[in-house]
Amino acid sequence: MKKRLAMVVALALFLAIGTAVASPVHPNTFGIGALWGSSVGGGGGNFQDNNRVALSLKFPTLPVFWGVRLGGFGDTIWVGVQGDHYFMGSQLTRTLGWFLGVGAYGQIWLGDDMAFGFGGRLPIGLTWQPLRFLEVFGNVAPQIGGYIYTHGDGGFEFPHGGFLGIELGIRVWL
Repeated sequence: MKKRLAMVVALALFLAIGTAVASPVHPNTFGIGALWGSSVGGGGGNFQDNNRVALSLKFPTLPVFWGVRLGGFGDTIWVGVQGDHYFMGSQLTRTLGWFLGVGAYGQIWLGDDMAFGFGGRLPIGLTWQPLRFLEVFGNVAPQIGGYIYTHGDGGFEFPHGGFLGIELGIRVWL
């Protein structure tokens, strides 16, 4: 019990210190772009399911980098959202930086059968800004999630989905 408490306190301090030195890597303006994601290790059910492209958004007043996907096949449509807060990071060079964050994802499939995937993630990555308004980024994100579904007899699976998210993207800062 003492070991768990010590781990929780250490994590809280790590997050508090990281938030206090929030990443100077990304501008505090509106950003929009494209994000490609995939996952390794396990089945689908997470945001990067099946190598899909998402809209990447960053709003100036929120410390969260968003990814939004919408799609469908046959009689099924789906929407997925992920949000990451980068609590640590710095510039390595004038144009290259790194970040570490914490995030979550959710995805819902609607059709004859319904399903909902969800989970948490820890993205760590690099960002390159060759021009003040242009950013190219990539990260890996260990993740774990669950899956609730209605097909067959229905059920719940945990853990479910890929256990390592991989993302590449480009963003324009306005």
